[in-house]
Amino acid sequence: MCKECLTHDKDALHFENMKWLSKYTIRMIIGSIAYALGILAVGYCFPEHSHKHWLILFPIVIALMYFAGTVIRSISDMDEMWRRNATEAMAFSAIATGFTCFGYRFFQEIAGAPEFHADWAFYMMWVYYGIGTFISWWRYK
Repeated sequence: MCKECLTHDKDALHFENMKWLSKYTIRMIIGSIAYALGILAVGYCFPEHSHKHWLILFPIVIALMYFAGTVIRSISDMDEMWRRNATEAMAFSAIATGFTCFGYRFFQEIAGAPEFHADWAFYMMWVYYGIGTFISWWRYK
């Protein structure tokens, strides 16, 4: 280990991480609230089969883009090791989720598995992200 690592003030490092966490957490909460308000506006302001649903989709997409941009900025502000772990976990999650969703079609046709619902992909993505995080942590521990 380097001398700087041994003499580095761990309390200052903890404070910097908390500052980083609160800055991006607030931005993610703002993006989530904007997204939820957009979804509620679609449900309450437009009839069920209205042709004007697309009008409210623009703010929802903007909220999603803001949220995604916040996640990307938060990852780019991480130190190198955390950034590598997060990036590897996301790559693993994206690839595994994509192949699982694509391969499920064949499993459904051959084995008669139940119909695939889109929300399953979201849950699979988080499970695969957890697996990818563990694999990345284990590789670099």
